[in-house]
Amino acid sequence: MNRKYISAEDFAAWVENVAGSDRKAAAMLSLARDTVAKYRDEGAPLYIGLACAALYHRLDPFSASALK
Repeated sequence: MNRKYISAEDFAAWVENVAGSDRKAAAMLSLARDTVAKYRDEGAPLYIGLACAALYHRLDPFSASALK
């Protein structure tokens, strides 16, 4: 994987299409609304992009029992 971040365009699309609002995105990602606004403008770190993907695909949190 070459990308080390999620682009501002991709993050904004996720907010609009998955979360529906900055407030809901902030709650879903445990971020401040100011941080959501910043990521809409500047892009976000890779871990936020991965969290967005997990929420989009409705993945459960990781569990060691998944390795068995």
